Amino acid sequence: MRNTDLNTETYSPDNSLEKQTNTKKKVDVNVLLNRVRAEKNSEVKKNLIITAGALGTLALTGVIAIL
Repeated sequence: MRNTDLNTETYSPDNSLEKQTNTKKKVDVNVLLNRVRAEKNSEVKKNLIITAGALGTLALTGVIAIL
């Protein structure tokens, strides 16, 4: 996509017409992809920790039940 300037017309309190120029910032796709990958990796780590905790609790309960 190309960056374009948007000219919008607004009225000031004294009813004179003012033009404002709004510029859009460029977005780097690589930065966004890296952020998504980092979030995905952190989500996988969280899921592994929760799974390990659940399995550990189950194993501990099994060991206690055997004794």
